[in-house]
Amino acid sequence: MSGNEENLQAPGEQGATDSRIPTHIIGLDEILEGGVPKNYIVLLCGHAGTMKSTVGYSIIYNGCKKNGLRSIYLTLEQSKQSILDHVEKLGLPSRGLDDLVIVDLARVRKDITVDKTKPQNVDWLKSIIGVLKNYKQKFGCEALVLDSLAAVYALTTFKNPRGELFQFFEQIRDLGVTTFLISEMPTDRQVYGLYGIEDFLSDGIIHLKVEQTDRGANLYLGVVKMRKTHHTRQFMPLIFENGKFEVISQ
Repeated sequence: MSGNEENLQAPGEQGATDSRIPTHIIGLDEILEGGVPKNYIVLLCGHAGTMKSTVGYSIIYNGCKKNGLRSIYLTLEQSKQSILDHVEKLGLPSRGLDDLVIVDLARVRKDITVDKTKPQNVDWLKSIIGVLKNYKQKFGCEALVLDSLAAVYALTTFKNPRGELFQFFEQIRDLGVTTFLISEMPTDRQVYGLYGIEDFLSDGIIHLKVEQTDRGANLYLGVVKMRKTHHTRQFMPLIFENGKFEVISQ
């Protein structure tokens, strides 16, 4: 918990929907006093196979479907059609959701790589911010998923990672949208992003992890950090069934 006490709501208060974005993960919004505070930058982090991208898409999908939340899913690796095929199979059909836009930069990334007539020295951090500003102006945007930070890092050569990432996070913050950043956690260190500073730059951290048992692999969710919010840091089983996520409080 962090932030000024006078800005904190009473635990369990549900009258915060005007200032928070519901996750629509059953059981989680009660823990988060109604959801994620608007305009926060939240890391959705974990190792490979922890459904980070699906959780991120589910949050803005349900926000659009149930709350009319204008949202953007920015993918830097998968194509738009690949994303749509994946979520359709999971029970999250996009038909009729005009307020949810998938911005596909995978094709742009491929074109820059193979087309030798185009400039190779691309400032991807600046380009991504430019794309997001353009879409917000033309389309409107209240929530954003950027998938993923690992892809951003693969495209970028940092001279001063701490300073450049600080500026990148601040430029995202200046967009005035609630942002979920998909972050792949390194396997050799207990940090929430590749450079170990992403957790300090973010307003919230939702950690997804898999634990192996004799019966198989179980998925867990923990809210490591959420500013101006009373919440448990206990890891809870995360279940996905019939197109819905649910956490089980223990």
